[in-house]
Amino acid sequence: MEREMTFEEALERCRLLAAKGECCTFDLEQKMRNWGVSSADIQRIITSLIDERYVDNLRFSIAYVRDKTRFNHWGRIKTRLMLRQKHIPQNTIDEAFTELPESDYQKAFEAERDKKMRQLRALKPFERNRKTAAYLIQKGFEPDVVFKNLNVDGEMD
Repeated sequence: MEREMTFEEALERCRLLAAKGECCTFDLEQKMRNWGVSSADIQRIITSLIDERYVDNLRFSIAYVRDKTRFNHWGRIKTRLMLRQKHIPQNTIDEAFTELPESDYQKAFEAERDKKMRQLRALKPFERNRKTAAYLIQKGFEPDVVFKNLNVDGEMD
């Protein structure tokens, strides 16, 4: 059986992780639990990392929202859900979304819409719109945005 990691070892390992890329407190807590760090030490380490500015849930949320929108083309609903699963407070999530330019969100939506419409070109317009709408909603885009921006005649601009 592996020995439990000491406070200093866990702190240094978390510093290295946080220095490599943005982390949220929940992810680090999970990692430390897997390493066998005691609950009291986990809280001390998290507090220390926050004080030293290695970890900031708002900074993480802003980067997460930006990256998931630009690279994964996720909508607001899916991104919010994933942040909630990481135990990010709602006000932090809301603030992170205010940092995302609406043009980036619209570009992500249009890229996914156009990609799906091209894939379904052989279908009848009604069927193409139905399948594209279902796909976009599954990607986390709001239904009202999807139906407002989906061409009813099935033709792409």
